[in-house]
Amino acid sequence: MTAQATAPVLFDLDGTLLDTPRAIMSVLDRVLAESGRPAPPRKQVRATVGRPLVAAFGELLDLPHEHAEVEAAVARFRELFRKTVVPEAKSMVFPGVPELLKRLRSQGRPLAIVTSKIRASTEELLEPAGLSGHFDTVVCHGMAPRGKPHPGLALLAARQLGRAPEECLVVGDAVDDMRMAHAAGMKAIGVSYGVATAGQLLDAGARVVCETVPALGETLGVLRSSAMTTPRG
Repeated sequence: MTAQATAPVLFDLDGTLLDTPRAIMSVLDRVLAESGRPAPPRKQVRATVGRPLVAAFGELLDLPHEHAEVEAAVARFRELFRKTVVPEAKSMVFPGVPELLKRLRSQGRPLAIVTSKIRASTEELLEPAGLSGHFDTVVCHGMAPRGKPHPGLALLAARQLGRAPEECLVVGDAVDDMRMAHAAGMKAIGVSYGVATAGQLLDAGARVVCETVPALGETLGVLRSSAMTTPRG
């Protein structure tokens, strides 16, 4: 079996494995409404999905990250997310994801989660979703000095898997996932069924963009470093 055939895959979580962006938007809207501040444009709110919460609310509330209102908004978001979204985690797994992860494991592919969620929030979502047993390591926001799109989280995942960065593939639905992969010297695969469009993902450095989970499985099954040049649907 070639090294490429066993290339580690580093998955984003929200919008890549779990269909959570709409739920996240709903919770963001509720917290922003409770803040009493003017509502930001919908496009701006959507663009923050998948980013660390402190950065997201800092931008949306137009306040410094360390401001008390930002801290309160983050805490309120996590409270509401835990109450309203986590109980529905199982139903939010994209169809075909469990089968894809099982197939990759059967091929001997090391698998990781690399997410902008903190560890506690990640674990409370993975467990009820039934996905926690598929991964060799889970790397979360706060485990590296800087989060996405900086390379630290991806490089930490590679180290924990015992593999070189250039061997690894990053799969994500957000521009920051693609930028993180590029900064880490890893190949990037975008999925357009999450937050960003195919064009945005390609512009951010995706070598290929998949429109569905089955298409992602096909891409990962046939992937060669010299063949990652054209989008797949």
